Amino acid sequence: MAEETLSARLADVESMIERSRRRFEEGSRLLEDAHKSLADIQQALIGSPRSLSPEDSEEAASKLLASIKAQGGEMPESLCGGRLSVDQVQRLIRIDGHPIGITEMEYRVLELLAFARNNVVTRAMLLKHLYRRSDDQPQPKIIDVFISKLRKKLRSASGGAEFIETIPQRGWILRDIEANSGV
Repeated sequence: MAEETLSARLADVESMIERSRRRFEEGSRLLEDAHKSLADIQQALIGSPRSLSPEDSEEAASKLLASIKAQGGEMPESLCGGRLSVDQVQRLIRIDGHPIGITEMEYRVLELLAFARNNVVTRAMLLKHLYRRSDDQPQPKIIDVFISKLRKKLRSASGGAEFIETIPQRGWILRDIEANSGV
């Protein structure tokens, strides 16, 4: 009798485990779909490709850099609602009128973000901008180091304001506050 009870309980437990596994898989699919929908919405708001193949990323980098050169290569003098200003001659940036020191590479990262403001800049784009020849390029993670150091300097000088936003698995964006003020 006890053996039948144990067998019945074992069958019940196995059935509960199977139902739980199916619910977990369904929940995982729903969560994945929600993430994809969120990425699509972000894509629509930002207006740049959600994901790029390495070839497409290289092409996008080339197009962006060509566009910068066609525009005369001038960085805007004022960004982020006037809080961030750039002196191209001295390669100096100011936050709320106060100068902050940045390295040449940090300046060039900011330069590309400023030219592309309100648009996502990918790691490939930054690598292409910073290192003209592909055989000179270091490990791609160096971009994370430059972004991190630049963010820290900007945040420190501005009292905690975030100027550079990370778009997960895509790149970075410098949001121009003036461009978003009507939103």
